[in-house]
Amino acid sequence: MRNVGQEESMNIRPAVRRLTRKSYEAESEPAKGDVLDCALGRNSFGTSPKVVEFAKHYDWSELWHHPDTSYRDLKQQICHFWSDYADLTVANIKVANGSCVVLSRLNKLFIEPGVKVLGYMPQFKEYMVEVMVLGGNYEAVPLDRRENFRFNPDRLLSRIKPDHCIVYIDNPNNPTGQLISLSDVETIVKEAARKDIVVIIDEAYGDYVEEKYSAVNLINKYKNLVVTRTFTKGYGIGRFRVGYAILPTELGDYYNRIELPFSVSTLGAALAREAILDQDFILSLRQQVKIEKEKLTQGLSQRGYLIGETCPSCPIFIVGHKTESVDLKEELLSTGILTTSGTDWKNLGKNYVRVNTPPRAEDFLARR
Repeated sequence: MRNVGQEESMNIRPAVRRLTRKSYEAESEPAKGDVLDCALGRNSFGTSPKVVEFAKHYDWSELWHHPDTSYRDLKQQICHFWSDYADLTVANIKVANGSCVVLSRLNKLFIEPGVKVLGYMPQFKEYMVEVMVLGGNYEAVPLDRRENFRFNPDRLLSRIKPDHCIVYIDNPNNPTGQLISLSDVETIVKEAARKDIVVIIDEAYGDYVEEKYSAVNLINKYKNLVVTRTFTKGYGIGRFRVGYAILPTELGDYYNRIELPFSVSTLGAALAREAILDQDFILSLRQQVKIEKEKLTQGLSQRGYLIGETCPSCPIFIVGHKTESVDLKEELLSTGILTTSGTDWKNLGKNYVRVNTPPRAEDFLARR
């Protein structure tokens, strides 16, 4: 008789049995001791003071209420925010507990065992894992380190085939922080549309660049385009995990069929709405990041490190050591700097790390 505690007696899906996944738990823990934390992709520059002030005076008297599942106030504010760039209604907006959850639900619309998803590498690793969790096959076009990891649209275009169900682009890219031009994005979306393939543009770091670069500008032109955004990065309200998707009405109906209720707390939705109202904070943030990142990347270059292609106002970027045998994460940690190892991404290696720009570049460079 089988022991019910044995693994082989459980009906775990084969795709999950085969999967190895690194937990976010260690990365999300605060750095201990005299360590400068440049690892996790949080907003190290803080949160809008207006959002903090709103939270201080929040009405806690009706904690027993469930959230309003329509999230209409937040959705209307998102539509208003994008009104100069796209004609949106609340039906085009779907909110969830961070953009990771939005992406996971989108995958449920399209992915079943054996289907193919096309992306490039390195890019946001958690999305790749989510595809594999559902039994999908993730195909990635490698960025060439001899070209400083610059995105090459022609290489990706040449790989788009009718048997792909999704093309996934994170823009700005995680981990390089580089920005793919809107014209290149549109070329990819147009080619995918000819083959009836959905394109997901993950703009988790999109608030660090001007809205004119966003794929939201294309949302009314293409029925195969979905754009995801989050309030956990640029807006700095990571502890409340609020993200959203902008998608065509036709896809919105199908999304509703797999959506779970109460996906965002009432307070989280309210804070997100307050955050998007304070664009002065975002404009100031972009400028602060640009100043500190320029000082940091220049200082590291002068010290002989390799800097991957990156956008000036996006806080994340990759740093490489010219000697491939060097474990750069450990080398930096020995001087009190915590980063994320390049081994966490395909197409990088232990001689690379991802750095999240700190509020003062001097604090980093003084340790090098």
